[in-house]
Amino acid sequence: MIASTTHIHIMVPLPPKHRSFITVEQGLKSSNVPAPEGFSLVTSHIYIKFIVFYENTRNDPHFMNPVWFKSKLAEALNLHHPYTGRLIKKENGRYEIGNFDKGALFEVCDSADDFQQWKKSNFSYNVVPYDDLIPIKEYVGRDSALFGTRLTFTKNGGCALAMSAHHKIADGICLTQMLDKFVRICRGEGLDEDEICIYTDKMRKPVKPLPNVDHSILYPRYPIGEAPAPTIQPAPSKKLIFEFDKTALNKLKKSVIESGNEPDVKLTQFEVLTALIHRAIIKARRDQPDQLADLLCIVSQRHFHPDENMINYFGNYIVPVPVPFTAKEALDKGLFHVAKELGKGIRSMTVPYMESLEYYINNCENVEEIVSPVSRLGRGGIGISDWSRFVNNYDIGHGQVLCLRSFVDTSPIPLITVMPYKADTVDVVIQLDNKSLKRLVQDREFMAYVKSI
Repeated sequence: MIASTTHIHIMVPLPPKHRSFITVEQGLKSSNVPAPEGFSLVTSHIYIKFIVFYENTRNDPHFMNPVWFKSKLAEALNLHHPYTGRLIKKENGRYEIGNFDKGALFEVCDSADDFQQWKKSNFSYNVVPYDDLIPIKEYVGRDSALFGTRLTFTKNGGCALAMSAHHKIADGICLTQMLDKFVRICRGEGLDEDEICIYTDKMRKPVKPLPNVDHSILYPRYPIGEAPAPTIQPAPSKKLIFEFDKTALNKLKKSVIESGNEPDVKLTQFEVLTALIHRAIIKARRDQPDQLADLLCIVSQRHFHPDENMINYFGNYIVPVPVPFTAKEALDKGLFHVAKELGKGIRSMTVPYMESLEYYINNCENVEEIVSPVSRLGRGGIGISDWSRFVNNYDIGHGQVLCLRSFVDTSPIPLITVMPYKADTVDVVIQLDNKSLKRLVQDREFMAYVKSI
């Protein structure tokens, strides 16, 4: 059944009843440190934002006790102390992290909203007032905290744990590792010695360029202010959660693979699902045949790095992979070939390639002149982020963990976020301009795979 998409939440945001900043021992005794290099240098001043919802199923009077919570979070942040500092701008687009005495933001709020209404809606963006739950929405300058946490307590036994982490200093995998340590600290579990150290650029072997690879093709340099302007005009947009049926997706994957008649080609569920959504968005946007419709997929290769310490690297070890299409090409090629090209693009991002790209960025005199492939989103591309790898045990010993939701600031740019897989369904957050989104939910072929919105 497709639920109504009427905007019904009425929460009036309340000022935090508690607001403080968490400083930690490792930070207070640290001098300024260089901000991470590589892809971090061309990452925008945006925050990774997400919310985990907890329900007080045992009617525990100490459920998510803020004093206890803050002390445990401080222990985890002590292992990732750069999160407690501030960015200090240097020359040519470089930064340091310092001012660790300013700390990470911590807030506690109350809400008059009914948690059971949120739960009934599958924590829909139309019902839950996500804007009011986020601790740090945007970077406003050198005093902006790099990490923030907000606990929001609701009526009827629920709590939203929201976190914001500045993307320029670390990627989502780094953030989930910190959270993994945090929840284990909360549950009273020990940490291994090798988990306590973060791995920084100065500890790595020097990165090397690959011969015959011209990174300026994907990462061109323009004088400040002369980069190509976006061609997508701002328009009202919204986010919806599409709950896909896993059985239907498995059947789709099987039929797509059979249609390709290339037995040696292996396709993943993610690649087929992305191709399906990509096609539906192109149709919903009513793109002109020559309209840019690149797929831009964020890829990480930490787990394939020969240096096992890179799992603990504090920085951005990710790269956006553009898979080029025009609207006509994507529709003509069909799902098999779009999924195949996406998979090929993802697998082309090898560790040597990524380190060669890091070398190119690190050795650019002024990194503010580099334009990342992310800029293609402003010219018609469609962004895809695989949060299914964010599967973590968020159980902190206080109530039942119900749901993880990402939060991306509203924009007219199409963004697809595949959330951690559930037993029978796959939740996908699709952000799109209002008119196209309305047409998307009326696409019967696409909606045949969707259990609910």
